[in-house]
Amino acid sequence: MDPFVSALEELAEALLAGEDPEGALQDIAQEHDLPAQALRNRALRAFGPLETYKQRQAELKKEREQTARRRDPVLAGASFLAAIASLSPKLTTEERLAEIKRLAAEYDVNPAAHKDAIERLRRR
Repeated sequence: MDPFVSALEELAEALLAGEDPEGALQDIAQEHDLPAQALRNRALRAFGPLETYKQRQAELKKEREQTARRRDPVLAGASFLAAIASLSPKLTTEERLAEIKRLAAEYDVNPAAHKDAIERLRRR
């Protein structure tokens, strides 16, 4: 197996864990007896800019979740209601309505279709 594969996997894990890209790259290159510059070059080709890798991966995950919700209206509705249930009880009525509207857009649901469930959540 290519020694760079396991080193790149380790580097991806380190970046997702929030480690400093340069420090992690140096440590992993040393652990795998690889030239740091060669590992950096491979990582840049595989991952793009290392400093933004974690953020880009989070955005990709969010996009995949949104796509899954759009394909499954039941999942979208359940996720929408779960998000409403976790809203702070300290929100004013106006703030709560604004959050519900924002969440409806995020989850691509019609809040009127979930009105009864929203009302039950409000009473808690």
